[in-house]
Amino acid sequence: MRTDWFPSLIMSVFTLVTSITTFLISVFFSENLRFSGNQIGFLFSLHALTGMFAALPSGIGNDRITSRTLVIAALMVQAVSFVFMGIVKAYWLFLPVFFIWSLSTWLFRWSLDVQFLKTDSGKEVGTRIGFYQSWRFIGATIGIISSAYLIRRFDFENTLMIVGGVILLLTIPSAFLAPTPVAKVSFAEYKADFSNRKVILFALWLMLFASHWGAEQTSYALFLRKVLHLSIDTMGWYFAAEFAAIIITVMVAGDQIGKNGNAHKIAIYGLAASGIGHIGMIFPPLPVSVSFRILHGIGDGYMMLVMYYGIAKLFSAEHLGGNAGLINLATMIGYILGSLVYGAIGEAFGYAYPLWISGVMMIFLIFPLLSVRLQRLAAQ
Repeated sequence: MRTDWFPSLIMSVFTLVTSITTFLISVFFSENLRFSGNQIGFLFSLHALTGMFAALPSGIGNDRITSRTLVIAALMVQAVSFVFMGIVKAYWLFLPVFFIWSLSTWLFRWSLDVQFLKTDSGKEVGTRIGFYQSWRFIGATIGIISSAYLIRRFDFENTLMIVGGVILLLTIPSAFLAPTPVAKVSFAEYKADFSNRKVILFALWLMLFASHWGAEQTSYALFLRKVLHLSIDTMGWYFAAEFAAIIITVMVAGDQIGKNGNAHKIAIYGLAASGIGHIGMIFPPLPVSVSFRILHGIGDGYMMLVMYYGIAKLFSAEHLGGNAGLINLATMIGYILGSLVYGAIGEAFGYAYPLWISGVMMIFLIFPLLSVRLQRLAAQ
C-alpha cells in the first residue's frame, strides 16, 4: 500500500490540481498578463533551466535524505508559490515567484519518482511503473477538464490560489510515505556509473527527445487557441483525449516492457507514434487534429515507460537518486534548448511550425535504435 498506492495517488491528486500549469498557463500568460511571446518563451526556459540546475542536487539529496522529507518540503513551498502566482501581475515581479514555483515543482516530481523507484513491492518493475504513470495521467485527464471549468467559473487568478490550498493539504498523506534507503554515495561512484557507454547514449538520446517538450510548452496551447480557435473548455477536452491515450498505453505496455527485447521495440514504436502525431495534429479539421494528438499520446506513453524502466534497470537503489538526477539533467538541457528555439520559431512563423519540426526530430531519433537492432541481429 505505502510503496505503490500512496505515491501513485499523491501524484494523481497533484497532477489533477496542477494541470492548469501544464498547457493552459501559456494562455494565462498571453491573454491575462499580456506577456509577449519572447517573455513566455523565457519563462518556460527558466522553468527548464531551474530543472537543469536542480536535477543533480535533487537526485543526490534523495540518496542522502529520505524522499518523503523532500516531497513534503517541496509541497509546502509550492503552495505558497501558487498563491503568489495568482496575485502578482508585473513580469519582473512574476519572474522570482515563477522561479521558486519551478524549483519546488521539480523537487517534488523527482523526489516522488525516486520514492516510488527506490521502494519495492515485489512486483515486476515495468508493471509498477505502468501503474504509477497511469494514476499520474488519470489525475491529469480529470484535471485538465476541471481546470478549464474552474477557470471559466473563478478565473485564472483565483484558480491558482485554490490550487495552492489543495497542494498544502497533500502534505498530510505525504507524511505516510514509506521510508527510502539512504547512503552517502561518493561522487566517484556516480562518475563510474555515468561513464558507462550505454548510460551516456541513453542520456543523449533522451536529451534530443526532450527537446519536443519545449515545443509543447511554448506552442501547443497557443496553437489550439490561436490557430484552431478552440475555447478553454474545448482545449481541456482536447488535452484529456491525449492523456486518456497515455493512461491506456502505460497500463498495457507496462506489463510488456520487461519481456525480452520489448523495451527496444517499444522505444521505436513510441518515437514513431509521437513524431507522426506531432506532425499530423497541425492539420484541421478538429477530429483529424485530435486523432493525431491521441497518436502522439500513445507514443509519449511508450517513451515514458522506456525512460523510467531504463533508470530502474541501469542503476542500483543506493545510487538511483543521483544517477536519475543526471538523466533528468540531460532531459532538462533538451527542454531548455527546445523552449528557446521553438518559442522563437512559434513567435516568428506561427505555432504550427514548432510542432511539426519537433515531430520530424523524433522520427529521426528512430534511426540510432534501428542501427543497434541491426547490429544485434548481425551478431546472432
